[in-house]
Amino acid sequence: MSSTAKPQKAETDVIGTLMSLTVAFTLAMAFRSFVLEGFVIPTGSMGPTLMGAHVRLRSPATGFEYPADSSTAIGMLVHGDQRQMPIYDPMISLRDPIGMAPPVALASQTRAGDRVLVLKPLYLVSDPKRWDVVVFKNPSDPVGASQNFIKRMVGLPNETLVLLDGDVFTGPPDAAPAELRVARKPEHVQRAVWQPVHDSDWQPVVPAEALDSALRTAWDGGPWRSESGGWTLSPSRKWSHGAGSAALRWDVQDWPIDDLNTYNLLRHSFDASRRWPKGIGDPGARQEYAFATSDLRLATAIECAKLREFRTTFSLRARSRIFEFTVAGQGLVSCAITDADSGQPLGSSESSFTPRTDGFMALECWHVDQQLWVFVDGRAVLQLPYEFESLDQRLLCSHVGRTVEQYQRRPAETRAPTPPQLAWSFESAAPFTLHRVRVDRDLYYRPVLHDATNQFPSNGEYLSGPGLGCDYANPARLGPTDYMMLGDNSGASRDSRMWGRAHPLTLRTFGDAQPGIVPESMIVGKAFSVYFPAPISMSPGGTAFIPDFGRVRFIR
Repeated sequence: MSSTAKPQKAETDVIGTLMSLTVAFTLAMAFRSFVLEGFVIPTGSMGPTLMGAHVRLRSPATGFEYPADSSTAIGMLVHGDQRQMPIYDPMISLRDPIGMAPPVALASQTRAGDRVLVLKPLYLVSDPKRWDVVVFKNPSDPVGASQNFIKRMVGLPNETLVLLDGDVFTGPPDAAPAELRVARKPEHVQRAVWQPVHDSDWQPVVPAEALDSALRTAWDGGPWRSESGGWTLSPSRKWSHGAGSAALRWDVQDWPIDDLNTYNLLRHSFDASRRWPKGIGDPGARQEYAFATSDLRLATAIECAKLREFRTTFSLRARSRIFEFTVAGQGLVSCAITDADSGQPLGSSESSFTPRTDGFMALECWHVDQQLWVFVDGRAVLQLPYEFESLDQRLLCSHVGRTVEQYQRRPAETRAPTPPQLAWSFESAAPFTLHRVRVDRDLYYRPVLHDATNQFPSNGEYLSGPGLGCDYANPARLGPTDYMMLGDNSGASRDSRMWGRAHPLTLRTFGDAQPGIVPESMIVGKAFSVYFPAPISMSPGGTAFIPDFGRVRFIR
């Protein structure tokens, strides 16, 4: 009896296993189709928030590392172009390269893009929110190679929208351009999108002679200049001063604050080398490739034995206004806004905080989305929003010397925005030290013009003129189910601003879909985490990779 039972049991196990695998496979496919799905980021349109194929560049002088789009190096390699490519260290200088590298070396170290998880059913139970990062079907190519896009949602249904001076302005469907108001990002999103301008932690670790040799010029010491003497600044990572008064000023001439994204440096360097003597390091090239931006964060940690008798004021001149942040170590903080020309007060606010007793204070001063923030020891202690009388006034204050009509004729003119000016003063009864002095900039949504390279001829006649949301006289007007999507890497993103006409399939499905708009039904879901970051090369030739698990993160 036992000899006949064993084959029957084996047969039952095989059938049961096959049935279990079938059920598991069906459930997995259903889960993937309706709940959660992974997507690979192919391009750098969201860089560096999310990264497509790229190479990580590391400075031998400071150790600073940043991702850069490697498509230019790959293209040079394919075409047999062996010219050396300049490598820059943004913490030292974007005028002079820190070294050179052949395209084969850069191309061989290219990493694949980040892999993200997308939650699909979320928008079935809640409405999409501005600033969400979403995956959606590309309205201009819903069935082609670029059918899935990932961008940040900036425009919502039933609103008028225009981009000006890097910010997003919205209003009701029938609003005139001058009536639009700024759209502000919540704190958690803003913290996720700050992009570094300079960080004193990344000071040179090589001798001055070696640094000057690598740059082929004398290093100027960084962007902050002493206004009063008595400072111990670069190359130290701790900036010290004795008791009394002290001041620093940002060198805007040699260190312009603009929206140049280091993710695009290799491409910009290649393009600029054909037109400018010093490539992207040439001041003329920098002005042509970048917009001045004044949405900034200043952050530092202050150490002072007599912190209660310490006082500092950070002053930012931008948009024809002077924004002052004053913090006293005894626990008082204030912000003030004045007209830069007349000195007339335009707004102020005061608050207090409980100071630490160990002689340290972490400080952050934000000017972003027409709002001032002050954070002390990681806690928001003051917010001061401000408005302009109209969007016309914001335009004129951001582009000093231009008229509204001049801006409308040339909205994509990079040399137009007026650069910011930064000054920083101190009063202390004892010597003090600044640790990790950082300046970061906000996302800057550029105005762009339509061009044929971003459009599909099969979709109909090419569009020309300002992109969607970039025409000040004719803002984007979104319907009841329309959304507008932009990339965080605004200088290199195919997004709602520049798509051409919708694909015939999109038109048949959704009717009269205006160019650049994403219908609600084409949204796949919200991207919420990078579960498999761009992998690390484990071999010189880039043939073996492992996941870079240190960069697993939630998406904000």
